Amino acid sequence: MMIYYQERLLAIIEQADYRPLTKKAYRSDVRHLCRHVERIDVPSLQRYGKFLRDTYAPATAARRLHALSILFDQLVVEGSLQTNPLTRVKKPIPSPYRRLAFTYDDVHRILETIRDETVYAFSYLLLHTGLRFSEARDLRPADIDFARDQLLVRSGKGDQSRQVPLHHTLRDVLTRYMETIRPDATPLFCEDSGRPVNPAKFRRVLKEASERCLGRILRPHDIRVTFATTLYHVHQTDILTIMRLLGHSDVRTTQHYVLPSHDIAHTSVNRLKRIDD
Repeated sequence: MMIYYQERLLAIIEQADYRPLTKKAYRSDVRHLCRHVERIDVPSLQRYGKFLRDTYAPATAARRLHALSILFDQLVVEGSLQTNPLTRVKKPIPSPYRRLAFTYDDVHRILETIRDETVYAFSYLLLHTGLRFSEARDLRPADIDFARDQLLVRSGKGDQSRQVPLHHTLRDVLTRYMETIRPDATPLFCEDSGRPVNPAKFRRVLKEASERCLGRILRPHDIRVTFATTLYHVHQTDILTIMRLLGHSDVRTTQHYVLPSHDIAHTSVNRLKRIDD
């Protein structure tokens, strides 16, 4: 029975319009479920839910159950299930995540210690464009327009493309990288083997450099947040411009990226005064 459900769920994933990384995660979720469950019914899935809550962090367990519930809804639509049994499984409540703030100078200090030229150029681009890791990894030399000082993001979320301005120091870094390190690289950022930048290697290099410099772990997504936060708090860029640069479709998503500033909050309150003062 589980073989049938595994095949159906994997087929649903392949037919859906998900991004490659989402499909990979969903396939992993399905295979994990089928290794630990013998039947698709409420008691079995409640035991599976308890297993996830006891074994994994709340955020991980909640994400996995949410993904499976989405797929089970499709089983209901096609008639393979009468109802979605996961609606009766208790979902863990993730603890509020307090993101560590890294200033532009913090990240810059970390990057200057990186000796791998590809990782350095890749990181520098993230800091000065706010691109997602996957967007930067998919860049090709033809996407960099030095004449207009902009780059083209072809593989944005939801398959939306956008133009992003090229910071003048980033232009210099990319020029040197493309002329001396990877003159014929396609994609733009790749290993010596020609394969795209390895995510695990990239995270490891960032982790080691940030722990050495600041005693904290800098992750790729933190660089994107630093880009948004710096534009908003330091350069007073309006939130809609930041939304467009980040490739968000909803300003509420951008607001989550812009970390609160204690100083700005105090300054804003102190500006209150009577009109006739």
